[in-house]
Parts: sequence; structure tokens; C-alpha cells
Amino acid sequence: MRQGFTAVAFLFAVAALQAEPVENPEFANWSQFKAGTVIVSKTVSQIKDIKSENKITMKLVEIGKDKLVIETEATSVINGMEFKSPGMKRDIPKTVDVPKSKEKEGGEKKPGKPEGTTEEGTETLKIGGTEVKTKWFKFKTKTAAGESSGQTWMSEEVPGRLVKMVVKAGDVSTTTEVVEIKKP
Repeated sequence: MRQGFTAVAFLFAVAALQAEPVENPEFANWSQFKAGTVIVSKTVSQIKDIKSENKITMKLVEIGKDKLVIETEATSVINGMEFKSPGMKRDIPKTVDVPKSKEKEGGEKKPGKPEGTTEEGTETLKIGGTEVKTKWFKFKTKTAAGESSGQTWMSEEVPGRLVKMVVKAGDVSTTTEVVEIKKP
């Protein structure tokens, strides 16, 4: 019994030495907003002749020193049938562990810039009548299903940073965009 405990303690010690806590970009972004802030996004997907729509509502319910809590609700409409999922709360820690090997590879990757970026620029988009300054990235990547391309618009002014994303991969096209922001 004692040997098993010692082995487990040793493994935790090794894991702790191989990872270093860094600021969680998701926490840093969401913590700029007050509790009660809500974003509503809509995703429309088309796969050949099948269309689906998802509406996702995310609400910042709690901001703590070491974590924040977001509640997410979703409604999906697929071929005219509506499906609702119950609200689900998720803790977002202030820091996340990054393997030390990442530091040797040039540090952690900045959030938001997709793999395979081919162009980038800035653009002002409207969310519910409010103008938001965004940075956009066009990208192309190869996946198991073939080539994928798209464009992503990001902004620090928006909880979660994602303002809009358009992706096309073969017969599948998906557009996600924030359609509403409610601030307390």
C-alpha cells in the first residue's frame, strides 16, 4: 500500500515539474465583463440538402479571484425539428498548465490565429446595431475529410473573442456569428 502511494506521489511531482501555469486567455477575456453579461451566437450549417441552426446563449454568472463561471444553453433546429439542451455551467480557471516543452518550441501559441493563416486584416462588424472592431484571418488547412478554408473575425471587445467564423469543407459550410450582446 505504501509503495502505491509513493509511486502516485512521485508521478504527481513529475507532472508538476513538466507543466507551468500560465494565464488562461479565456479567463482574461471574460473577466473584463460584469457578471450577468450575455452573448448569443447563431450557427448555420449546410451539409448537402440538410440545414441545421444552433442558437447558443452564454451568460457570465460568477467572477471569482481564481475562476469564473459561464452558463451555456443551446437550441438546435435540424430539418424543422427543435431540440433544447438544459443550461450547463462551466468553470473557467484563471490559469492553465502548459507543458514546459511548449516553451522550448517558441512559447505558447497566441489564441485566435488559426493554423494555416493565409491573410489577415481588420474590419468593423455590427452586432445588434453596435459596431465592433475586429481582426480577421483567412485560412486554409487540410483535414482527414479534405481541404478546409474559411475566415474568422475576433475582438477583445466581445466576451469569448469570437465575433464571426465562416468555414467551408467539401459539401459542408458553417457560419457562426454573435448576434447579440447584453451587458448588465
